[in-house]
Amino acid sequence: MLSLKPYRLLFTLFLFDIFSQNHACNQIHRDSLLSLAFNHMSSSPLNWSSIDCCQWEGISCDHKHQVTHIWLPSKGISGSLSPSLGNLTHLSHLNLSHNSLSGPLPMGVFSSLNQLKVLDLSYNHLFGDIFGWPASIQIVDISSNHFSETIQFSSLQRAWRLIELNVSNNSFMGSIPHFLASILPLLSSLISPITNIVAKFLAD
Repeated sequence: MLSLKPYRLLFTLFLFDIFSQNHACNQIHRDSLLSLAFNHMSSSPLNWSSIDCCQWEGISCDHKHQVTHIWLPSKGISGSLSPSLGNLTHLSHLNLSHNSLSGPLPMGVFSSLNQLKVLDLSYNHLFGDIFGWPASIQIVDISSNHFSETIQFSSLQRAWRLIELNVSNNSFMGSIPHFLASILPLLSSLISPITNIVAKFLAD
């Protein structure tokens, strides 16, 4: 009589494969995370060994297995920010603060992240121009970097939900425009490197 055990094993493996595919992170998001190509200066590299990037250190996903959080402060990360961040279209929180990232911000990468709420790139070695932010952004902290251009406050006009902006400890030039309070009615705290004070703009 023909044994059914080999067929049962194949069927079990088939079900496991389907289950794994349905419960793993989005493949595009996984590839985008891998292309970030972070270098690690510390002796403890990131634990990104799982096939499911939703299980990776510092990564969180929603119920559809789309990456929503990259939370990797103080991880000894170096290198530059990759334009592939723009593929993480469900990203809402990005914290890469207190690392050793360098180079310019990728052009237009943050304006394409339409669900981004929190961006913290403070205490790195980033420089260059700062481009527009998405309408969803609420908190931006790019303090303690090497930005030195004129602050383009006009690029914030779409960011009407912004409530906190920290650009201190850089080398920005220029001044804070008087119209900032009117274009950003929810902004409650602006930490400015130009005057080195906290300017308060309270919503009506």
